[in-house]
Amino acid sequence: MNRLYALASAGFCVASAALITSASAFPSEEVPKSEPEYIAKAKTAAPASVVNNATITMPQPDGSSKTVQAGSNGFTCFIGKDGTPECDDQNAMEWRKALQANQAPPNKIGFIFMLAGDTGTSNHDSTERHTHQHWVQTGPHVMIVGGAAHEMLSPYPRDVDVKDATQPFVMYPGKPNEHLMIPVHSQEITTGSTR
Repeated sequence: MNRLYALASAGFCVASAALITSASAFPSEEVPKSEPEYIAKAKTAAPASVVNNATITMPQPDGSSKTVQAGSNGFTCFIGKDGTPECDDQNAMEWRKALQANQAPPNKIGFIFMLAGDTGTSNHDSTERHTHQHWVQTGPHVMIVGGAAHEMLSPYPRDVDVKDATQPFVMYPGKPNEHLMIPVHSQEITTGSTR
């Protein structure tokens, strides 16, 4: 259990230290069509030290996915159908694939960066996004996902109607894809000049 909390704390610190954008900004729902624009938007999901060495994949008109940047660090970055850029570690990608195949998530812990924020969804069911019921939109955040992460969810709010999306909470409580959302706050960097 201590390992799980250490992982969450480390992720929070890394994301907090790397974040320099405004916490009030959210990404647009646009999924760029040109590779340079797509790569630029995908790279807003995580710190440069992650995205510059990550694989970036781009959906193609035929439904396939094309690698537009080969990576070496085990992270895969992409833009979701809703326009949200994200970077998933290998375990998070396994979690995502299992859920898409209606299989139980692997008993692993995965980590996801979404430092550009998200475009919002229904916290009851991601397939109900269009209803805007139980709506939640989160600014810059990281996520802890996977079957092995479930034991760390109990201390966090599990309300389907999120009361404060600037604090950690459980996304999709009680669903197979439930996971921990950890908002990160921006840091203003100021430089002084000497005269």
